[in-house]
Amino acid sequence: MSIRNLYFIGQCLSLDEHPSFRETIIEQFSKQDYDWDDFIWTCSNHLIIPTIYLKFRTYDLLSYLPEQIAQHIREIYEINRDRNEQILLQMKEITVALNSGGISPIFLKGTGNLIDGLYSDVGERIIGDIDILVPDIDYLKSVALVNEIGYLDHWEEPRNPEKMVHYPRLYKYNVPADLEIHRIPTENKDLKYLNAEMIYRNKQEIAGFPGCFIPSIEHRIIHNFVHSQLSNAGHRLGVVSLRDIYDFFLLSKRGDISSIINNISCKKKVFAYLTIEQELLGLPITEKPTLSSRFYIWKHDLNLSSSAFYHFNRIPWVISGMIFHGYPKEIKEALISKDARQSLIHRLGNKKWYFQHFRLIKKSIIGH
Repeated sequence: MSIRNLYFIGQCLSLDEHPSFRETIIEQFSKQDYDWDDFIWTCSNHLIIPTIYLKFRTYDLLSYLPEQIAQHIREIYEINRDRNEQILLQMKEITVALNSGGISPIFLKGTGNLIDGLYSDVGERIIGDIDILVPDIDYLKSVALVNEIGYLDHWEEPRNPEKMVHYPRLYKYNVPADLEIHRIPTENKDLKYLNAEMIYRNKQEIAGFPGCFIPSIEHRIIHNFVHSQLSNAGHRLGVVSLRDIYDFFLLSKRGDISSIINNISCKKKVFAYLTIEQELLGLPITEKPTLSSRFYIWKHDLNLSSSAFYHFNRIPWVISGMIFHGYPKEIKEALISKDARQSLIHRLGNKKWYFQHFRLIKKSIIGH
């Protein structure tokens, strides 16, 4: 993935803001040496092919793509549109099941944005899974209710599920998306920025989707930042997803982003995220970049230009996570719980576990 192509694709996402960029796109696509493989790989890796297809269709750009490429992105869009329509039906079924137990779910992230009409088309956003927030007191009851309509655990019943951010993914045959039921919206360390009480206090109803809610625009903006930059270590590593950035951009058009930045305690990190959003999408820089935001963009660009930096940048994060969080947590649980102790002893005596464990470490360092 080249830096130049990533920024070029980013600006394709914001054609509505600067339609004159259409001429630049035509010029770029007219070059005989344009790297179409990198274009498709980047759009696919950032989960934005349906969005790119819709932008190009709106601005009459599809004819400037090789026929095979145009057909490919159209098919991806059509598949995603059909999938999202099925996900909407799935969400309604989940809502009805939870409502039967007196629970009104709050749909988070992509699904919340989808039913709020944030996107220009039902097929624009690629949805991974369905994330819902329920009251802590109804957390395990919610799992039982969706079990009754066919949702199953991927693994055995988890240990101490009441301490998890969300119940392990639940799946159901013949539906497109897995389900994650949250008792809290973020990792414990990030609850100071966004917690369930805040979301419930300002939740919003959605016309056409009775019995469920979504977070306020402000809280969806904060959640987008927290999920991308804190929970997934995007700020620490200098990594962003164009899908997350595009969501952030659309949400920011509905909310007062300056006020949100001023009201959150990690202003420098939010400002860096806002700055790279404006840089990637080719938008006017609203405020003068700070030293920390410039450093963040430098790190982001170096990740793209140097694979050695990308991998070595991840090593301290992976190792420190294991030494200061993962391993101590496992040992602490083993000391106070017989089940956890037996599980740990079983894993340490299993040769396959070591292979799987180090493969996971390698995957975390490689990153993709």
